[in-house]
Amino acid sequence: MGRGPHGPWVAVIPQRDITSAKSRLLLRPESRQVIVRAMFRDTVSAVLAASQVEAVLVVVDRIQDAAHVRSPDVVPLVAPDAGGMNAALCEGGRRARELWTRCRLAAIPADLPSLRSEDLDVALKVAGRHERTFVADWRREGTSLLTASEGVDLAPKFGRRSRLAHLDSGAVETLDSNIESLRRDVDDLDDLLDAAVRRPGATLSAVLRSLGHPFELESARRSFATLQS
Repeated sequence: MGRGPHGPWVAVIPQRDITSAKSRLLLRPESRQVIVRAMFRDTVSAVLAASQVEAVLVVVDRIQDAAHVRSPDVVPLVAPDAGGMNAALCEGGRRARELWTRCRLAAIPADLPSLRSEDLDVALKVAGRHERTFVADWRREGTSLLTASEGVDLAPKFGRRSRLAHLDSGAVETLDSNIESLRRDVDDLDDLLDAAVRRPGATLSAVLRSLGHPFELESARRSFATLQS
């Protein structure tokens, strides 16, 4: 898996404290936390299923959050004081290269519940031809994948307008039309409703059924819209 003539691909997936993550998902706190856990689990499962990926390193604020993605191919790194997503990715990248000396790095957010492993494989095959690449999210503002070849720093610049920041840093944008699921990150209720109709992973699908999807989600969205009007 993930080797070929080059070093293996190791995915680095950061997950902030689940109890406070995704505050823009305007649901009851307990529902939001269940959804965040489900997205984390489905994202990791899809990444592990990609034929190009050798292993996954998750960077978490709390060790108990890593328990939700326990697997022989998942290595947890607890970094509560990393200082944000980019710092967490840098720590994760350093640790990955201690464990897999010649590895190539793929930084992936934990909020891609509809990710298809085949789409990630396509993107990583393209990435193998460049030192650094990235995939923009569906809004073409953010970033949903950043890669670095052997010996090359990730130099992550996730955050607002990260697509432009990664372009400016010299990373090559992957524009393949066959990687749509890799672009579908979930930040708010509209994104979650969209994910619900895009065949999300098994964990999120079960959670949405248990929460009464789509009724609770749509009700929360409309209530918020009313408050803002």
